[in-house]
Amino acid sequence: MTIADQDYEKLLTEVINEVNAVRNKYDAFSQYTESKIADYVNERKPLNDRIEQLMRDLAVTNAQRAQIQSELVAGTVRIDKLIMQRDKARSRVKFLEASRAYRLEQKLRSLVPQFLRSK
Repeated sequence: MTIADQDYEKLLTEVINEVNAVRNKYDAFSQYTESKIADYVNERKPLNDRIEQLMRDLAVTNAQRAQIQSELVAGTVRIDKLIMQRDKARSRVKFLEASRAYRLEQKLRSLVPQFLRSK
């Protein structure tokens, strides 16, 4: 064997060793990547379940808020109607109290008991 053949064999052996080392590193990296993906998938499932539960809870809360809002609006409308009725009644009472017939009736009410007592 010549020196060139020996150098060629040595170079070929080094290349094969280097290829094996790279393949081993690739296998280790591949296993590491697969384990991280498996961890991610395992952690993602409970998080997705939790997100779905929170979304359902949010939908229920929004429905309750909408119902309360509509009840509030209905209550406000009802109160506004009652306030308007009260104001109309007060206005009628003020009008009646300001009339001449009402003042005359009040005067007669005070005079009749005095008249009856005097007899």
